[in-house]
Amino acid sequence: MKLSEMKVGEKGRITAVAGTAAFQRRITAVGITPGSVFEIIRREPNCPLLVYIRNTMLAVNADDCSRIETEAL
Repeated sequence: MKLSEMKVGEKGRITAVAGTAAFQRRITAVGITPGSVFEIIRREPNCPLLVYIRNTMLAVNADDCSRIETEAL
């Protein structure tokens, strides 16, 4: 399941990050790496998804979310 498909309050684990090498470097640099556990904090139309991961709140835009594979916990 894509990160963009998760609902508020759901917890999951990152299973894979797709996209260009530049995207993968950028997204892993902020802590979104395979094996990381996260929780969806806020989801609103036309706003970035707010994710709590590695003791940090991150705003991830919809395009980036569609490249991140997850599994629900």
